Amino acid sequence: MKSSDILSAQTLQNEVLLKPGKTPQAAPDVTVVTVCFNPLKAGREELLRKNLHSVQQQTGVLVEHLIIDGASTDGTLELISKYQNTNYDIRILSLPDNGIYDAMNRGIALAKGKYVTFLNSDDYYHRNDGLALSVKALEQSGCTFSFAPIKPEGPAFLHRLHRHPERHLHRILIFPTIPHQSMLYSRTALIKTDGYDASYRMGGDHELTLRLIAEGNRGCFVNTPFVTFASGGYSTQDAALKLQEKVRRVRRFHEEVFHIQFTDAEIEALVRHYRYPRRYLHIYVASQKLIDRTFFGIPQSLSQRLLHGFNYAKYYLKCVLGI
Repeated sequence: MKSSDILSAQTLQNEVLLKPGKTPQAAPDVTVVTVCFNPLKAGREELLRKNLHSVQQQTGVLVEHLIIDGASTDGTLELISKYQNTNYDIRILSLPDNGIYDAMNRGIALAKGKYVTFLNSDDYYHRNDGLALSVKALEQSGCTFSFAPIKPEGPAFLHRLHRHPERHLHRILIFPTIPHQSMLYSRTALIKTDGYDASYRMGGDHELTLRLIAEGNRGCFVNTPFVTFASGGYSTQDAALKLQEKVRRVRRFHEEVFHIQFTDAEIEALVRHYRYPRRYLHIYVASQKLIDRTFFGIPQSLSQRLLHGFNYAKYYLKCVLGI
């Protein structure tokens, strides 16, 4: 892990983890990392309770729940402590941090599981076998990360890419089409790739996915939605910063993987309209081949193949016509 991004793993291990729960005799299969800061003050107590309960209800895998708290002062720690019991490993680290991705990196440093997943404090599992299904897919495929569909909490509108992320992988190199709430990662791969880039304020999940792809990792699809998420987070509140960071990560990926230099106008058209400049049409073709090599377990029914062909042709035509 980058020492500039997180406290060292040794420093973290030396910190007092508040009232640690029972440590499993065997290493956990999955570490669920929940990052939070004053969720009760934000009116999210009910969702936090659902989060804690849903993790404890997971079956078929050995799970530890690691709470990375940003030094909350609203009673969050007292609430979490009530969920500790002799049959479940829940650990709490409460220290000021430098943002959500800094906190997530601390979770990676402290995690004991073979796989790591990040469940925000206002998200929860609505199936008890979601983590087990994901681990099974990872073990069978040999992939280093997995993803699945997700659904929204309450009446919030959910974009179709969250319901069917596998249908939108043709845009993954320029748009975050994979819902990070359902992703499990190999902890080894996370450490090797230096975890999250904490200089991002939003979109760091997509940037991490791009780096995993660039380094040759493969991802598998789990065709079972098991995460419910609450919409309306910070990433929806600053459109200018969101676009700026998207330009930054997409430009960097294409420079490192395809060795091309976009002009400012070209990169803005790419991230806004998913349109490669006509002179880089071959990059669009190469990007689809890279995606096909990267992802495993995508449904291959006739309708799926036709849809994939339609999406490929549609964006190819947009590149050719410049529309």
